[in-house]
Amino acid sequence: MTDAVSAARAIYDAFAAGDMAGLAAGLADIEWHENEGMPYGGVWHGFGEVAQNVFGPIAADVPDFTAVPDELLPLGDNRAVAFGYYRGHDGKVATPFCHVWTLADGKLVEFRQYADSHLYRQQTGLL
Repeated sequence: MTDAVSAARAIYDAFAAGDMAGLAAGLADIEWHENEGMPYGGVWHGFGEVAQNVFGPIAADVPDFTAVPDELLPLGDNRAVAFGYYRGHDGKVATPFCHVWTLADGKLVEFRQYADSHLYRQQTGLL
């Protein structure tokens, strides 16, 4: 049985590798909560909406964007929490984040982003 930490780690690894098939498989049933105030803020459902409204715009806006957690820890029986930094623009972006992932029936079903939207907008120039 997949645990939330392993499932979330697989998503970060797939994103870092540009593995769209891995992302699509892992995020097929996701409800994705992107911070209001972020350039991509809103609630998106499934990989298609996340790719169109979050991943695609980030790739266009922030060269060399990464979101690699420094820590990825269990949070109860079916959740994981990740702490790290968004990075990109040749070191100009270093915005801290917290992500909370929820797993149900072996699948990631919810993502919640917590980040400083003002700092992110300043660092990316997306004011």
